Amino acid sequence: GEGGMGVVYRAEDTKLRRNVAFKVLRPELVDNEERRLRFLREARAAAAVSHPNIGHVYEVDEADGIVFIAMELVEGKTLRDHIAGRSMPIKDALRIATEMAEGLAEAHKAGVIHRDFKPDNVIVGSNGHAKILDFGLAKLLEPHVQVGSEELSKLQTISGELTREGKIFGTAAYMSPEQAEGKPVDARSDVFSFGTVLYEMLAGQRPFKGKSRTSTLIAIVRDPPPALKLVRSDMPHDLERILFRCLEKKPESRYTSASELSKSLAACQSKLAASGVGLRSILRRPRFAITVLVLLVAAALLGAWFFVKYSRARWVRDKAVPEIVRLIEKDKYVAAFLLARQAQRYLPDDPDIRRAISNTTVPTSIRTAPPGADLYFKDYLSVDAAWIPLGRAPFENVLVPWNLLRWRVEKQGFDTLEAALFAPPEAEVQFTLEPEGTAPPGMVRVPAGEFQWPGREAVALEAYWIDRHEVTNRQFSEFVASGGYQKREYWKVPFPRGGRPIPWEQAIAKFRDTTGRPGPATWRLGTFPEGEADLPVRGVSWYEAAAYCEFAGKSLPTIYHWYKAADLGASSDIILLSNFGGKGPAPVGDHQGLGRYGTYDMAGNVKEWCWNETGTRRYILGGAWSEPAYMSSDEDAQESLDRSETFGVRCTKYVGPVSEALTSPIQTLTFDYSKETPAGEEAFRVYRGLYAYARRALNATVDSVDESEAHWRRETVSFDAAYGNERIVAHLYLPKDSSAPYQTVIYFPGSYALDLKSSEAAPDMVFIDFIPRSGRALLFPVYKETYERRAPSPPSWPYGWRDVVIQWSKDLGRSIDYLETRPDIDSKRLAFYGLSMGAASGPIFCALEERFRASVLLGGGFDPGDMEGPPEVNPFHFAPRVRTPTLMINGRQDFLFPLETTQLPMFHLLGAPEKDKRHALYEGGHIPQMETVIKETLDWLDRYLGPIKSRQ
Repeated sequence: GEGGMGVVYRAEDTKLRRNVAFKVLRPELVDNEERRLRFLREARAAAAVSHPNIGHVYEVDEADGIVFIAMELVEGKTLRDHIAGRSMPIKDALRIATEMAEGLAEAHKAGVIHRDFKPDNVIVGSNGHAKILDFGLAKLLEPHVQVGSEELSKLQTISGELTREGKIFGTAAYMSPEQAEGKPVDARSDVFSFGTVLYEMLAGQRPFKGKSRTSTLIAIVRDPPPALKLVRSDMPHDLERILFRCLEKKPESRYTSASELSKSLAACQSKLAASGVGLRSILRRPRFAITVLVLLVAAALLGAWFFVKYSRARWVRDKAVPEIVRLIEKDKYVAAFLLARQAQRYLPDDPDIRRAISNTTVPTSIRTAPPGADLYFKDYLSVDAAWIPLGRAPFENVLVPWNLLRWRVEKQGFDTLEAALFAPPEAEVQFTLEPEGTAPPGMVRVPAGEFQWPGREAVALEAYWIDRHEVTNRQFSEFVASGGYQKREYWKVPFPRGGRPIPWEQAIAKFRDTTGRPGPATWRLGTFPEGEADLPVRGVSWYEAAAYCEFAGKSLPTIYHWYKAADLGASSDIILLSNFGGKGPAPVGDHQGLGRYGTYDMAGNVKEWCWNETGTRRYILGGAWSEPAYMSSDEDAQESLDRSETFGVRCTKYVGPVSEALTSPIQTLTFDYSKETPAGEEAFRVYRGLYAYARRALNATVDSVDESEAHWRRETVSFDAAYGNERIVAHLYLPKDSSAPYQTVIYFPGSYALDLKSSEAAPDMVFIDFIPRSGRALLFPVYKETYERRAPSPPSWPYGWRDVVIQWSKDLGRSIDYLETRPDIDSKRLAFYGLSMGAASGPIFCALEERFRASVLLGGGFDPGDMEGPPEVNPFHFAPRVRTPTLMINGRQDFLFPLETTQLPMFHLLGAPEKDKRHALYEGGHIPQMETVIKETLDWLDRYLGPIKSRQ
């Protein structure tokens, strides 16, 4: 075996005729004085301790330039291999934990702190006993270690480097909070690391997890460990108390050393062994429990009271706790919190329930202006649920569910406020109520404060008002009826074309409805279609939107005011209740996507013009009913004279003048790919090697089947990923109107997959349902970091994301491996279909995967910003290696992937022969009309996969 500093061999001690582990310092490190002394300090740290549960060091020396340690050879497997992502039996875990604690206790007595205690550094021998190894980061208390004065001086120097405050060494996942913060450590740090290992033994997973070293360290310092009873129901209370004392954040709250810890574990082990034949074990058997309870009832007048109490306690343990676990796994924190609160009434001191409440809530201080308002809340997605009373404000550190919540704030004499927000932990929430009759009609107040648009400097915003709903046809008709298209005072901004202004009369003549009357492009005979009074006005240019706001005594919002009001941090839940999916506009407020300050439909329905310009365009935000849901948060800008049927308006009303810094044009930078050169063949071979994986067993299962749709059968399947112990879930749509074996398209979604929690609730079907309806199968894998496979915190940039992209490719490869095992799939006729993020990444997958016969990239292109980030995951270097026949479908006015700077460079660089690639370019924004998308896609698949075999 080998590690960062040494190589380990199995060797024979020829004098004593015994096998040993022979560890040598890597040759390239021998001349590194620091590494050499660290290597020696490991040996001397281990040699300072003699105990059956610590690997014994026989000899430390140097010979012929080789620095070596001869140590006991322990036959067996690491504790990591024993855990293998599964919880260990209580009896085995407690026995091994007791032995480890006894070994650590001996080390602490000898003045040695391990500082890197983790499952990898513990061997469970073939006899079942544990031995602690690898003291490479140990902190020495030098009086216990005998070395020469000169070498001691050097060791002290290295030890100071390794242990001084501000230096962080060790394995992040197993550090103590003080170690994670670079503070001085003592034996109690090992106790915390021990607790982390014990938790993993009992739960099959670490208590503190993050997607990067930094996020893991933050979790260790900040987050409480999840309750073990939420993972397994057989946890002895004594063992749980020991475990969570080890994991206390403050060192003074833990065991002072492993010696004290080992005594507690030994007592727990003895008690557990005795309980195996005691009354408790009998009570755990239902048929004996009933008998015992009857005897108790007969023996005592308090039997009835005891029975009720016992029944409630049993309900808590047998019913409530498992249900709380299930609800938390489903992200139903409000329901879990309410159930835990009910269970707490029966068992107020139960640690499981206390921990469940802790895991589902955050302490928050809430104030209202004026004070004394009554607060209610409910789960954001449970629109029709009853309001849950919280009480009367103010509150100090009140526990509220860790979830996006709908809030209702009431006080007599004031307008009732409804809003949505996550309660920030240990922070203050302020709700401001307006006296009845003082708010501008139909508007909500957004408080003053700092706002930072991603990637730009923070700006200060004064309080302002914004329309609760988008402007409706009924409201816009008032502007038309009042002669709005004839009154120049409403049209404040000149109409430029080619750098010169267009005369007002000439420009205003362009704003006509379908019959040539003044009005939006979707109207007829100067008015809106019958029955559409409450639909948002649509088909208006930026100039018409600005003129209407002027008529109403309001203004178009700047992008800063729009984004703050939208509060897109909670967009994943808002999207689920917003109008996306391609079915057309809805009456304002019909969809319940409530915003942070009381707005509706800021995601979906119609896009909303904003004041700021960029180049020759103006910003228009929020996404439309016909667009992918990620457009709710992505930037868009279109020509100010464009009157698309998806373009609408929402107004703001400012209390005072708005600074020029907020209304000025926005500079957008575009990267010039023509000046870059793709990686050469030698570099590309290295990149390709990063994506290779072993085709091991899939262990595939069909987890559910849904026959409810008329045109397809959906199987939800799962199989082993190519990395770790993870499983890939995938939805396989099998057409009902064609015969097996089916041609199959593998789908890769847009960027909303990174935010949404469920692939089943994702608004993807409008972009993919035509595949199975046309007779081909569709496989929709849940890729790493998307939907159900999202981690609590996003991967770090850039290397965390590099790893994710590589895992995406492996997930795609494993998905094809799975399809090849199914006799009902024609695995020789496969195609790739990527939407936006999937299309932008498509060149990577198609360059690496030779099993695709066709590729469709919808709404993609190269990154418009720049080429920062690891080159090994940049599609620019992969595009020339794509030989798969590729269809790119784009909108000419796409702002996310501009035509000249992102679409065309990708298309021209694709390595497929000219006859086998096509750029289907249509008028419009990010995604063209779906009718054209469907036609182009099916024609391309017919051409390269062949015709569909209809069901006879």
